[in-house]
Amino acid sequence: MAPPWNSGSLILIACLVLLVLPGPAHCFGAGNIPSIAQVEGQNFRHGDIEDMLKTIAFIKGHKWTSMMVKRVYFGNWLRDYSQAVDVGSLKGVNAPTIRILVWVLSFMSFGYATEEFEVTEERLGVYRPEEHIDNPKDYADNKDARQYDPRLRGPVQQVELEIDMNTGMKNYIANESGGWATSAGYIKFSFARSIHFGRVYTNGSGGTRGKEADLCEALRCLGQGLHCMEVSLRFPRASVSTNPRKDFGAHTNYTELALRELGYREVFPHCGVGTEINVRGHRVFPLVTGTFGAVDFIHSVLGEATDHFTQSEVEEMDIALKGAEVAQNRSDSQRGEGRRGLFGSGGGTDFVSLLSQVPGMGGGLASSARDLQARSTAQEFENETVRADVNTQFAPPPASGVSGATSSIPGMSPDFDPVKTAKQIYPILEFRDKVVKAINNTIAKIPGLEPLIEKISETLTVFVLSLLAPFIRPIIEAVSKTLKDGSSTIVESRYHKPNAV
Repeated sequence: MAPPWNSGSLILIACLVLLVLPGPAHCFGAGNIPSIAQVEGQNFRHGDIEDMLKTIAFIKGHKWTSMMVKRVYFGNWLRDYSQAVDVGSLKGVNAPTIRILVWVLSFMSFGYATEEFEVTEERLGVYRPEEHIDNPKDYADNKDARQYDPRLRGPVQQVELEIDMNTGMKNYIANESGGWATSAGYIKFSFARSIHFGRVYTNGSGGTRGKEADLCEALRCLGQGLHCMEVSLRFPRASVSTNPRKDFGAHTNYTELALRELGYREVFPHCGVGTEINVRGHRVFPLVTGTFGAVDFIHSVLGEATDHFTQSEVEEMDIALKGAEVAQNRSDSQRGEGRRGLFGSGGGTDFVSLLSQVPGMGGGLASSARDLQARSTAQEFENETVRADVNTQFAPPPASGVSGATSSIPGMSPDFDPVKTAKQIYPILEFRDKVVKAINNTIAKIPGLEPLIEKISETLTVFVLSLLAPFIRPIIEAVSKTLKDGSSTIVESRYHKPNAV
């Protein structure tokens, strides 16, 4: 009689099926592949996995909507972009400044930037190896990274890097018997938090039931847990020399170990050839993961070269902001020359005049738009004044990483305060979300206003980006190089050492 299948056998079979059935794929970084891109269906990213949620069941009485999927992916996305807040970047830029850039990147990715989509310092967090199943070996050159930000992990204990002889995996992956952080523990924490807020939303007492904020938090926590799980579908970080077209395999060396079990003994196990161990009566190589370095930072955070050609996402954001400024200035110039507007007359040539035509609320929205324009213009005037001082330098923040720390950035006032800037751009992002919600909840339901809706939608993003540009572009100019320099800290491979794991 054949022996019954155990869970380990079923998992192995499932993973082998995943390896055999899919077609070729080219990448697996942060973001989504646009539907119009030629690489869609071949390249996959974290956001594409969230798209699969629509095919599974949701809580009773609900179905997955595009907005709910977007909220889940927001939690996933944040974990990728938290990698920008690490020792390499914090040596030159404080965390609140990085948060502003990530916040605007998030707005450009999701279309929303306030309420549940606001990138707060708490939600963004910092780089933590356990959130990505990363090997913490030699992290921060074995110095205490908490001197740059108290949220970063402390020095690595040797026991974290040892092999759990019960599983054949490194202790930092899933051995929760010690006092160190593990990826398994992070997944449990994320899903437990998601379940908690989901239950509060569906069954909460004392007036807490049915609050949208609780559902949003449950979905965000689900996304951050999925991020850690989905790395089991990506290629190992340490194997930079292997064909990047392979999609499955994880941050671990699982694929290589599985191939060796199938008889392909020449496959390199991605750990020293002298590290075989005995696990439950079998001689196997340990399951390990790679360390975090510049290659992964660039691919996951700054963008894939194959998707973005030669530009990083930060550079693309700068180009978009500059383009919006030019477009808005051109619109203002045309209005001054009395050219015909979007509705065939000179009175509707700019976005503000379009808003004023919205029934019931146009006056309020137009007034808000004019006020925001005035603030943006004032900031640009201040920027131009500061640019005249050629001696302005970008000063690194204090090692303590205090949120109120100030820095002098080329093109901006020497007393630049990222916390103050965040408060200045929030009304702009809030205004954008308010207009979109007004369109979705009110205007779209009124017959005959389709042309107005279309024109507002076309010009809204350009208008908002033009308002943001004076606040954001000088920051990009100063910190983009610093972020890239921080990502250049590559942990050298140690495969030549026969006992390295």
